[in-house]
Amino acid sequence: MTWDEEFAGPTGRDEPVELVGTHLRLTGVISVGRFHRLTDLMNASSGYLRISDARLLHRNGDPTNLVLPELMVDQDEISYIAQTHPAPLAPVSGTDLVEPGTGPTAEIRKPREFVLFMPGAMVTGRVHVFGDTDIAAFVDSVDPRFVPVTDATTRSLADRRIVSHYEFLLINRNQMIAASEIGRTGDIAPEDVPEL
Repeated sequence: MTWDEEFAGPTGRDEPVELVGTHLRLTGVISVGRFHRLTDLMNASSGYLRISDARLLHRNGDPTNLVLPELMVDQDEISYIAQTHPAPLAPVSGTDLVEPGTGPTAEIRKPREFVLFMPGAMVTGRVHVFGDTDIAAFVDSVDPRFVPVTDATTRSLADRRIVSHYEFLLINRNQMIAASEIGRTGDIAPEDVPEL
């Protein structure tokens, strides 16, 4: 079986997304092909991402009149990409979660509250990390490239009035410039993170 036979072609479901980069914000549709999840597609591919029905947005998220039938976006320029209608994570036990499409042998990730700084944006939410991964190990890791964040809030660093909420997004680890875990005993609560 070749790469083209296994992964190419828009044969799977379409996923509505909102994509944000340093100088680009848009909504559109991505075909996940034969992957079951956006996470898998993003972490298995590189180069340019094909977005269908791409509507450019103003920096505050309001739609513009510019809609392109197809837009190719360099993945290196993506700060984060959010599913606008994400599939829910399935509870396994207590607060442990496994992403949809994974089996009983999948490694369990625990959601922990983080604040992440990207060029032009601050993201707070639950990052699903393995076991007792500490902040140093998290920021030094290069894999996976796109990191899942649930119950995410994004704030523009240029205009603190621009706030967006997403159930699920993927941050581009290559665009992450700072990170801190929050919400542990003795830490500030996520809702107390100051608006910049």
